[in-house]
Amino acid sequence: MTNSSGKTGLDQGASGRQASARDSLSPARSAVGGEEPRGITALSGARLADMIEPDRTVSLTESFPTGTLIKIAVLTVLIVLVNLRHIDWLVKKWIADPDWTHGFIIPLFSLYLLFVRRVELMEAPRKTCRAGAVLMFLCLAGQFLWIYPGKNYWLSQVSMVGVLMGLVLYLAGTKVVRITWLPILFLVFALPLSPRLYSQIALPLQNMAAKGAVILLKLKVDISSEQSGLHLLSRSNVPRDLTVAEACSGMRLLMAFCALGVAMAYLDYKPVWQRVILVAAAVPIAIFCNVIRVAITCWMYYIDQPELGQKFMHTFTGILMLAPAFGMLWLLAWILQHIFVEADSGGDSHSPSGRIGAGAEEGS
Repeated sequence: MTNSSGKTGLDQGASGRQASARDSLSPARSAVGGEEPRGITALSGARLADMIEPDRTVSLTESFPTGTLIKIAVLTVLIVLVNLRHIDWLVKKWIADPDWTHGFIIPLFSLYLLFVRRVELMEAPRKTCRAGAVLMFLCLAGQFLWIYPGKNYWLSQVSMVGVLMGLVLYLAGTKVVRITWLPILFLVFALPLSPRLYSQIALPLQNMAAKGAVILLKLKVDISSEQSGLHLLSRSNVPRDLTVAEACSGMRLLMAFCALGVAMAYLDYKPVWQRVILVAAAVPIAIFCNVIRVAITCWMYYIDQPELGQKFMHTFTGILMLAPAFGMLWLLAWILQHIFVEADSGGDSHSPSGRIGAGAEEGS
């Protein structure tokens, strides 16, 4: 009895150890079979959750301490006081000259360009850069030198934008300037060109508008052009002599759509070549729409309705051309974005989900 009972005890001990071994292996077997216990599932989920760091938005007070805001406020007030004469002249010009009424919109749009990249702006590391102080003082000196003795008020106003760029570079450094350089330079579109430069650009535009109108109307209208002058014969055989004036050169459309092209190229992520095409395409689109405007005016004279090509109707036609011009620019941006798609070279492997997927495969 004693031997048999002792043997029985050994057998029971061995069987108990085997059972415990089977129990310890059961989680692994269950995992291989696809039935993972709840405890391990919860643990794996917790580890995966730890691998994902939640996005943390930097607050305004963290990004701009009180001392920094005071410096920005003081220097901004000083710059405004120094340029008060320029600012007053610009506002009066924007009100009086219809070619530059968009000047009120440009600073607001610059602020919007900064707003859309506000997260990058607040998270960008900042460091005082002495080169910014040098640029600021050089542009301040240039503002006065371009007036006395330079007598070039436009370049003096451009120097005002340079002062602002130098201020940002001095207070925040190169990392912030990489984000803000275009919204700052965008302000140049609000600065009226000097009369000499304006005429040098407007005269070729006037000639192109006259020649373009002749090409569009030649099949139906007896019309010819000589530089910016147009000669046509109405359907009642009345000769009409027209001139594409400087105000009808299309400079307003040109400046507005160059600014719009730059903004569209900046807002969404695009390859550099697409951005260059968008900005460059704004010039021929503006010229083409102005040619259509001049052709419509000539047609009104051809049908013996000259009052429809003067004053209010002429101005209204110019405003009406904004719609097709914007449509063509938007269509070009859509084509570049949806037809010319660049291949993604392994972008998933750099994404958080790609890292988690790799870790899960290694763990299994």
